[in-house]
Amino acid sequence: MRKLKLTRERQERFLNALSETGSVTTAVDIAGTSRSRIYALKSADPAFASAWARAEDMAADRLADEARRRAVDGVPEPVVSAGKLVRDDDGQVVLIRRYSDRLLAELLRARRPPPRERSVHFHLPLLTSVADALGAMASIAEAVAKGAITPNEATELSRIVEAYIKAVDASVFDRRLQALEAKVR
Repeated sequence: MRKLKLTRERQERFLNALSETGSVTTAVDIAGTSRSRIYALKSADPAFASAWARAEDMAADRLADEARRRAVDGVPEPVVSAGKLVRDDDGQVVLIRRYSDRLLAELLRARRPPPRERSVHFHLPLLTSVADALGAMASIAEAVAKGAITPNEATELSRIVEAYIKAVDASVFDRRLQALEAKVR
């Protein structure tokens, strides 16, 4: 098999096909090149890698648009009864519009993930003393009040702070005990 040069034209054909299909295999076939050549170019050429990423984003946008259309607008589907198409009085196939609740739920979840799946952006202050720990507990309560974190997330963070307080208390107790033992000897 003759190796074809990966010309600018082939690169553009690949990127256009990738943005249309979302498939590297299909895009390679359309461009008339090989997967190894195209991946080698992606590794070697940052501009091409960036264009590749844009093409994949475009393909993903097309998929999201189609999913939304099927979920919200629905798709016409013929009515079948006893294994045969149902026809109206004029002989036309009767169509009903089907909607995809599953696609709609997935689209909603992508836009508004449940609280347990979202990233929590909360800065727990540096704990160097019990006073810091008390301030951290106040920050946690404030974050819940503002809706920045959920009560369940606050509970988990509070456990961390409580563990720190217990560790500080144990450390203070150990030092006092060591001081007492030193006096007794």
